[in-house]
Amino acid sequence: MIDVNTKILGLIGDPLGHSISPLLHNHTIRENNLNYVYLPFPIKADNFADALKGFRAINVRGLNVTIPYKEKVIPYLDKIDPLAEKIAAVNTIVNDDGLLTGYNTDLTGLIRMIKEEGDFQIKEKKVMIVGAGGAARASGIAVLSEGVDQVYLVNRTTSKSAKLTKEWQMYYPGVKIYNAGLDAELYQDFIGDIDLLIDTTPVGMSPNIDVPPVIKVEYLHSNMLVVDLVYNPQETSLIKAAKDAGAVHLNGLGMLLYQGIESFKIWTGFEIDVNSWKNLLEAERKLD
Repeated sequence: MIDVNTKILGLIGDPLGHSISPLLHNHTIRENNLNYVYLPFPIKADNFADALKGFRAINVRGLNVTIPYKEKVIPYLDKIDPLAEKIAAVNTIVNDDGLLTGYNTDLTGLIRMIKEEGDFQIKEKKVMIVGAGGAARASGIAVLSEGVDQVYLVNRTTSKSAKLTKEWQMYYPGVKIYNAGLDAELYQDFIGDIDLLIDTTPVGMSPNIDVPPVIKVEYLHSNMLVVDLVYNPQETSLIKAAKDAGAVHLNGLGMLLYQGIESFKIWTGFEIDVNSWKNLLEAERKLD
């Protein structure tokens, strides 16, 4: 029951019609009799600054931030977590009596998914990341913060990925970090030796599910963990190729769930069981 003591949580972005966050968070709130409510707040760019002032004024407890505001929100915050600062993107804001602090739980969600669902320890491993956008930036900082041995960033064009690798080298000077195009000899040399492959590109996402993977699937092997951050469909062409190669494989659904779980813990101190959310989504799919 909503009353004067109910704390407001929410999601800001534009558009928001596709988001499952309100479904997940409000399910947890109801099931555990927590005095919170989670609301979607679609905000147009012209109203963004005023909206942030409003959230601060009415003491909204916490916000998730999605496209297109993960970078734009940073100047409006009072503090930012060091890892979120390295990624230069925030997806979670916590309001402590008017003090707004930004975090990036995408990073935490990815690490937790790899460790818990992939049964994989990242430290001292060789990692290849495909793509050079925001998801690649977060993935790189995630694995580097865990103490990887080497990182190979692969992209169709190397100009953007070269800039990203220079940033990573600045933050983690003791780690071997390489940048390569898909046709480079270096790429062909190292892909067969990596322990963890993370594809951050949208290739294979619905409705374009038959688009082949960016990388050459013949290099996949049974001693690697393959992560495709796409989760719709649950089996992309890359995941199917990983299965054929005998590799352990994960889609991006776990990352989506774990990042939301981490956000909820930051706001409320309550630890959500990931299986409760997985069961909810499975029930929703059956209704569809």
